[in-house]
Amino acid sequence: MNQLNTINGFSGIELEAMQKLPDNYRYFIEAKNQKKIIHCEKQEVLTQIYALIVKTIELSGESKKYNLDNQQTKNVSGFIYDTIFEQYKATTLNELENAFNGGLRGEFGDYVGFGVTTFSKFLKGYMTSAKREQALKEWMKLQNQPLTTNKPVMKFFDQNMDIANYFFKICEAKNSERFGTVINHEDNVMFLPAIMDFLNDNFKISFTDESNKTIIKKSKVKYNKYIVKSDLKEKDPQGYNSIIKSVVDGNNRTFEHYTKVERLIFLTLKLKEQNKTFNDLKII
Repeated sequence: MNQLNTINGFSGIELEAMQKLPDNYRYFIEAKNQKKIIHCEKQEVLTQIYALIVKTIELSGESKKYNLDNQQTKNVSGFIYDTIFEQYKATTLNELENAFNGGLRGEFGDYVGFGVTTFSKFLKGYMTSAKREQALKEWMKLQNQPLTTNKPVMKFFDQNMDIANYFFKICEAKNSERFGTVINHEDNVMFLPAIMDFLNDNFKISFTDESNKTIIKKSKVKYNKYIVKSDLKEKDPQGYNSIIKSVVDGNNRTFEHYTKVERLIFLTLKLKEQNKTFNDLKII
C-alpha cells in the first residue's frame, strides 16, 4: 500500500502542462500549488494574513483613514482565517494575496471600507471566479486526463482514497475506542491524522459546534489515557502538568493528532449512519 501523501507540488506531467498554459492561466495554477493555509501553523498564518490586509489597505491609498495597528484589523485577519477553514480549505497564502490584489483592481465588484465584508468578498470572488475555474480545466486538459466533477486535482489522489476507504471499512462504533494515531495494515503503518488531512484538503467537511465539543471531549479522554499509560504523572509531575497546560493553550501537536483521529472516526460513523461513504463528500 502506498504511503499517504498530501504534499503539494508538481509532478513532471503537471509541470509540463503548466508551462504550456498562457500566463493569465499559469498565474492561478502556480498560486494554487503552494502550501495550503490549513497546513500551516495558525499564529504564523494569522500574522501573514494581517500583513496582507495592511498591505492591501496601503495600496488602496486609503491607509490614512484606518488605524492599521489595532485590534479591529487583527479581528478581520481572524475572520478571514476562520472563513478559509470553513469554506475554502484548499486556499494558499499566494491565492489570498491574489484575491486581495484582484479586489483592489475591481475584479470582484465595488467595495465599501476594509472590513470583513470586503475581504470576504475578495476571497470568495477569487476562489469562485470563472477565470480560475477555466485555468484548472485547461491545465487538466494539457495533462491528457479526463476532466470529471468528482476527482480533485491532486497527486496520488487515488492511492490516498484507497487508504481512506480501507479505514472507512474497518471503522465501527464497537472498535472506534481502540484507535490511536496509527494502525498496521498489511505490514504498512497508516497514520490516521494524515487521512483526515487528506479528506479535509479535498472535500467540503464541517462539524457543528455540538459535534466539535463531543470530538474535543473524546480526544481529551483518549489522550489522557495515553499519558497515564506512560506513568508520566507519577514519574515527572512537572512534565505532566506542562503537557496538560499545552493542551489547554492549544499548542500540543500530539493532542492535535488525537483530535484529527476523533474527527475522522466521527465523520466515518456519521456517514455510515446515513448509508454514505467518503465518495459521497463534495469536492472543494
